[in-house]
Amino acid sequence: MKFPRKILLKIGAAILGMVALILLLLSVPQPFFTTSVNAKNLKLYSDQPFAPTAGQHVLELAEARLATSPIYFAEQNHHVFICNTRWRQRIFFNYQYGAGGVNWYPITTNVFLRDSIIEENCLIGPKGSRVPGERTLAYFIAHEITHSLTGQAVGGIAYHRLPQWKREGYADYVGKGATFNYDEAKRAFLADDPKMDWAKSGLYWRFNLLVAHLLEKQNWSVERLLEEPIEQSTVEAMIRAEKP
Repeated sequence: MKFPRKILLKIGAAILGMVALILLLLSVPQPFFTTSVNAKNLKLYSDQPFAPTAGQHVLELAEARLATSPIYFAEQNHHVFICNTRWRQRIFFNYQYGAGGVNWYPITTNVFLRDSIIEENCLIGPKGSRVPGERTLAYFIAHEITHSLTGQAVGGIAYHRLPQWKREGYADYVGKGATFNYDEAKRAFLADDPKMDWAKSGLYWRFNLLVAHLLEKQNWSVERLLEEPIEQSTVEAMIRAEKP
């Protein structure tokens, strides 16, 4: 069936208008978030009220982890938006609805996180329970901002060409900071712990281990990690061959 040219033009204009609206919302979401607080160069927004001191504390924890990365610059501002309502998550998470957090670099460096209890430094999972362990709200903030830092370090195209284990592994490495235990992760890796399988667990523990091995055991720089081609299987073989 052949549509008249005028109809096709109207459809095209509608699609372009929708795309433009989405890009605008992702770039300038502040009107949808009523409460905010600053800590250094980080700013936290939420669609629900929260204690300012609690928000500042979470941001300070996240900033301390970010500061350990050589590609982090304290002069650059970062904005984080907590989406407690489902309709906001639908808008700002888009096809990644259900994730803990999203970063739309290079469209924007804004970070969007799902519902959280800021006073308890925790994120609420899709099933309504608190995300356990070391993946605190501060972790998710640092993790998602690290995606922006990585993209800025290598460029937008190169960032999306990075293998998942590097892109997510380094974000997890920075986000967890000192809570990551290399020896524990290595034991789990050698024992084929199910939590090491991202596809089954949704965790980046395996990728974090690979990145930690290159940075801490092989003394690679972050620049080398991001720019030098190396296969995941190669790093895994290096870990298996590592002396106890």
